Amino acid sequence: MRAHWPILGGAHRTATALRPGSGHRTETSSKHAISAMAAGAVALLTLAPVSASAFSAFELRNADETAMHSGSFGRSSSQPHVRIHKMESGEQIHLDGKLDDRAWDSAVPASGFSVWDPDRGKAPSEETVFKVAYDDHAVYFGIACHEDDPSAITKTLSRRDTFSNSDLVSVYIDPYFDKTTGYNFRVNPLGVQEDAYMYDDGERDADWDAVWQAETFEDENGWYAEMRIPFSSIRYRPDSPEWGLQVYRYMHGRGEDTSWATWDRDTSGFVSRFGVLEGFESVPAPRQLEIWPYVVGRVTDPSSSLENEDKDDFENFGADIKYGVTADLTLNATLQPDFGQVEADPAVLNLSPFETQFSEKRPFFVEGSRFFQMPDFNLFYSRRIGTGESTSRIRAATKLTGKTRGDISVAALYATTDVTQPGQSHNFLKEGEQSSHYAVTRLGKEWADGRIRVNAMQTAVMKGTDRNEFGNPGGSFADRSTREAYTTGVDLAFQTPSRTYRTSASFVGSIVDHEDYVDDERMIRPATVYGTGGELDFSKSGGTWNYSTWARWESDKLDLNDAGFLGSPDEMNTGLWIGYRYNPDGKSNVFNRANINLNLSQAWLYAERTGYDIHDTSEVAWSYGRGHQTFLNSNMNGWMQFKNYMEAWWGVAAIPDGTQRYETRSTVLLDDGDRVAIPGGGPLMAEPETYGVWWGTGSDSRKPFTLIYEGSNYWDRASNYTFSSDIGVHWTQSASMNHQVDVGFRYRRDDTQHIENFEAQSGGIGGVDYVFGQILQRTVDLTLRTNVLFSRTLSLELYAQPFITTGNYSNPRSLRVADSYKFDPFQRDGFDVRDSDFTFASLNVNLVGRWEYRPGSTFFLVWSQNRNRYDERGFGDANFDNSIGTDPIFGREPENIFLAKVTYWLPL
Repeated sequence: MRAHWPILGGAHRTATALRPGSGHRTETSSKHAISAMAAGAVALLTLAPVSASAFSAFELRNADETAMHSGSFGRSSSQPHVRIHKMESGEQIHLDGKLDDRAWDSAVPASGFSVWDPDRGKAPSEETVFKVAYDDHAVYFGIACHEDDPSAITKTLSRRDTFSNSDLVSVYIDPYFDKTTGYNFRVNPLGVQEDAYMYDDGERDADWDAVWQAETFEDENGWYAEMRIPFSSIRYRPDSPEWGLQVYRYMHGRGEDTSWATWDRDTSGFVSRFGVLEGFESVPAPRQLEIWPYVVGRVTDPSSSLENEDKDDFENFGADIKYGVTADLTLNATLQPDFGQVEADPAVLNLSPFETQFSEKRPFFVEGSRFFQMPDFNLFYSRRIGTGESTSRIRAATKLTGKTRGDISVAALYATTDVTQPGQSHNFLKEGEQSSHYAVTRLGKEWADGRIRVNAMQTAVMKGTDRNEFGNPGGSFADRSTREAYTTGVDLAFQTPSRTYRTSASFVGSIVDHEDYVDDERMIRPATVYGTGGELDFSKSGGTWNYSTWARWESDKLDLNDAGFLGSPDEMNTGLWIGYRYNPDGKSNVFNRANINLNLSQAWLYAERTGYDIHDTSEVAWSYGRGHQTFLNSNMNGWMQFKNYMEAWWGVAAIPDGTQRYETRSTVLLDDGDRVAIPGGGPLMAEPETYGVWWGTGSDSRKPFTLIYEGSNYWDRASNYTFSSDIGVHWTQSASMNHQVDVGFRYRRDDTQHIENFEAQSGGIGGVDYVFGQILQRTVDLTLRTNVLFSRTLSLELYAQPFITTGNYSNPRSLRVADSYKFDPFQRDGFDVRDSDFTFASLNVNLVGRWEYRPGSTFFLVWSQNRNRYDERGFGDANFDNSIGTDPIFGREPENIFLAKVTYWLPL
């Protein structure tokens, strides 16, 4: 007979008056919720004995035990405690969700949950009880979720780590007991799992993955979950008798979050506020080696075949390796990784002078990426590694991460890449060209439960390509492929004991070592360039009013873009944010929550800038002093959630006269057809005063069908205008099928879209005509996703993204005066602005079958289709048409890729 777990009688619960409070995290099963605000507090629960039920064997034995193991508002300590049961020889927990193993009979129950969100501190609609046990290999959690009406349990199948529209239970543990970092494990009533790594006392790295097990069960009294978390999957201190612990239960149909450990809204922090799991004795420190070998077969049907092209159709192999060096340090390595199952980047046409930043989707770099993140500056942008050309490959990569005794965090990464000939990327023994080496390290030390932190970071990139291999040895690609680059960063932070006030500072420096050369005697590239940057912040978080103020600089020579990402250096800026948070906790008849924010910021040039005539570099064309104002911005925005769980948000912005630092570009096309750098770069260009509004609304995310709409409108005094509109629909058709559709439309009219810089035939600015045209651009993009779940381990996902954008140019003009918004009509023999009219269309389709045939082992079957077409009127196509339509997408032959990949988990 299954052992009973008690639910502590709902009729006997009473609640004290609540203090206002705050927190960091709200449990939710829907990743399509528009916004989630954290909250936390608890009511004092009066626990009375109840008659036997399906849960009644877990009675709290006395008043002391009730105070020890129940969430409570009135105790001297705000952190509840529960004792873990050490399983004796012969005791086992067979994971089936039924909670009927003998080991659970000896474990101490914990309960006393209260509402965490939306009405902080109220008694929950249903009670929850949990127990914890461990053996030499794993820690076990058993959770009983009472439900008077089992039909109210919301449950849907989904892929791992993609919860949607479902009840769930969520366990947070802090094995280091450092009150800063931890792990999160979630499971829904159908056994779908999700995990994450916690850091910085509340930040969440959802890309972290571990091998662990969970099973669930339902009966007439509710649903139950058993979790088994192997010690080999987490990092911990073997000699520590205590861990931090937090347990949540989310009831999706009610929109109700309940928690075990609680704190009031005025208190900041998350991991630092967990309860305590005590009683660990002699926890083993396994040094388990895990290997995931893989085999992949790929067949490519290209859209077109070049003469003598060697098709890259091959069978490949490789492996991922994970080794627990100690209980608190992990070594990961990957040998010739293959990411064929990874979703393609969204299509984009970038007409700006800045690089497009894409998100990382490759598992090796996604998992644990937060260990290599520095606040305020992006020193490590992993997309730099192995993505330069179509035949780029990563030969091998390794990383060491963890936290040692003394609260010292360690992170180190090394990767080597090269570029192969088509058809050769599978041959690990054949070395390619353009080899590059990347090294990243980050070390940190914490004091006072993570309130005081100091970290140091270093990156190094070494590229060994011979510049003479390039047709244009002075070109930017040759330059970036033939240099060594180093960056160093130091950051520190201090929080007050209440964690309400925080001061932080970051400092970075870069050294880029170029090959020294002269380009046509027009420009001497320096051999070594040094740059610096820094930021100082002071902020308050917690309570009704919050604020942050900062000051920052980026020198004109700062360059992080070999290993990191930096958009536009040469700037000093400062800013202020003030936010008001409204949390009525059930006292409002209109709102669940709301907030309003005010942002102010201003920027100036960091360094003096001087431009020279391209024909006579001794003649100054323009000059600006340090501190030249480039930007002033103010905006106000707000968000609100109503009692019916609908949401709305809005914003207004005003940007007085600003300055574009890079819109004029830095090269010029000479009359003889050569392109050279402009001495000193292009001049500044003023921008007229700009105004903007944005708005949006979303329906109740608890419902099977949800709708989100948002729009924005920006305009200035010079008739430039941008409008965007986006609609998103998510439909949970059944427990095993869901769909998502996002449609976006954008219209842009801009009188100053850069076209080209020409050598001036007369006049110009420093001998250059900086030519702009009026562009009318229309963009339509559509994203569709359909997921079919046959079980929690077998799924089929369809992803499709059609994208089309068109542009029509007119009214060509050249900049008359540097740092102004004054232009002269432009004409030139052989130049027709309409030649730049364009159409860009693409279609990316991915169909991915995924089967986790055993824990940690996966089989992928993938079909990908890519269609891309870029056309300009100037290309001479008599049938050029840049109207919005389907022909640009389907009028070209696609590329099709068929892939099968098998990985197998080998724990040794």
